[in-house]
Amino acid sequence: MVVCFHVCGDLHQDKYLGHAADSIERLMSFGDAGVPFFFVLSGFIITRVHLRDFNRPERLWDYAFKRAARIYPSYWIVFTLAYAAAWTSPTLRNTLPQDALTLIKSALLLPQDPALTGGTGAPVLFVAWTLQYEMMFYLTMGLAIIHQRLLWLPIGLFLLNQLGHVFGEGYLQTFFANQRIYLFGMGVLLALFSHHRLHLPMAYARGIAITGTIAFLALASLEIYSGATSDRSDHVLIFGVISTVLVLGLIRMEDAGWRLAPEHLLVRLGNASYVLYLIHVPVMSVLVKAATMLSNHVGQFGLLGASLSALISVMTCCVLALAFHSQIERPLLKRLSNRPVALAA
Repeated sequence: MVVCFHVCGDLHQDKYLGHAADSIERLMSFGDAGVPFFFVLSGFIITRVHLRDFNRPERLWDYAFKRAARIYPSYWIVFTLAYAAAWTSPTLRNTLPQDALTLIKSALLLPQDPALTGGTGAPVLFVAWTLQYEMMFYLTMGLAIIHQRLLWLPIGLFLLNQLGHVFGEGYLQTFFANQRIYLFGMGVLLALFSHHRLHLPMAYARGIAITGTIAFLALASLEIYSGATSDRSDHVLIFGVISTVLVLGLIRMEDAGWRLAPEHLLVRLGNASYVLYLIHVPVMSVLVKAATMLSNHVGQFGLLGASLSALISVMTCCVLALAFHSQIERPLLKRLSNRPVALAA
């Protein structure tokens, strides 16, 4: 969804296909709702996987290593390639961070002032702003591994920041006031609830999943019709609640015995989803420019040309993500998981 949202939004810019992409841009205007779904799912998965590590500080290093290994290596590879590619372009070179501190913060996925770093707080790969929240969530879970009562510290600071400016008046206040943080909490609560293993018949589990899917599509249709965006805080939270219901249904379906085959395309795309999220930004920027050059050469594209351009761009991103995951990310993660035992102690 997020890839389609960004591709169609880019094509719709005046410097690219402009009005030819009006319809597809409107059709995918809800695609940013993939972010709430991702935050809920991430909160659920991390909590469920590491719930047994709570109150076990000796597990902290192993937890930190696994989380860092999952996020940083692929991000650093894509970030470096995107940075190098942008550096070769005189136009894009000016958009790159020029000082070492900004680069270090970008590499570590630390929050930065959006006004100074391309409008999102994440230079080069603008989608990395979501990974900054992901890393903050990982740090929060790390506190629970030391002792779960420490969770009240970040929770209290977040809630106080909703009422006042605990972090001052700058970008940190805005960063920690983002209501998308509630979405991680929804995922955490879902993991705690599902931990009790309340088994449901397949029919009931499927009914919950279908209800979540219908609600998700209904809200998406409303946004398409009304022209509203998922940037609105109420829509973000509603999409979060709906995503929680959808994930609950899928969990219960798995508990009841439903599984997709490991080689199923959806499973493979799911395994490559992190890489897809990272690489689609630089890949689509090249393909959107290519579509515009072709349009200028053969004649202005209409709706069909814009739709084909979007489809080709999305499919290319998916194919490259699958290849990257298969040839680079998966072998790298396997090697890191087989690190010497001394490092895991």
